Amino acid sequence: MSRASAALLLLAALGCRQQMREQARLDPYEEAPFFADDMEARRLPDGVVPRGQARLDRHLWQGRAADGSLVTVYPFAITRADLVRGEQRYAIHCTPCHGRLGEGDGLAVRRGYPAPIAFTAARLRDAPVGHIFEVISQGRATMPDYDHLEIHDRWRIVAWVQVLQLSQHAPAAVLGADDRTHLVEALP
Repeated sequence: MSRASAALLLLAALGCRQQMREQARLDPYEEAPFFADDMEARRLPDGVVPRGQARLDRHLWQGRAADGSLVTVYPFAITRADLVRGEQRYAIHCTPCHGRLGEGDGLAVRRGYPAPIAFTAARLRDAPVGHIFEVISQGRATMPDYDHLEIHDRWRIVAWVQVLQLSQHAPAAVLGADDRTHLVEALP
């Protein structure tokens, strides 16, 4: 390739324009005299379908009933597989602070992180499931939010927390005959 050809090729390349990059546009929150309200950011028209997943089910997505109160029941039936998954997710995400049994004595706490309230505390044992879900989703005090967890996994963790609470504070009436006998024999 001769020098003249190379120079022509270089000039041709420099003459190319990337029109998409250089087209007129507005930056976010920039004034836009084209619109009557001079605002670049436009409201979505009524009836627009949201991109992604519509979060219309307050029970599932917020742990709240239609009237805004915290729910006391799960938004779906909890199965044994859900409990297994909840236990796994709890072990991964919650154990470092809350500990294996939910006593607030996890490894992070033993190394200086502020201790969370134990799940076995009376006020948490009596709390509606919506409260536990809300704290997992939004965080509270030193606990960060875990809204990055899949929505059903958050509910499964709530179910596992209730298993931990029940395992340490089950009323004798819910125990089977063998378990009640074992408890009586264990008493001093």
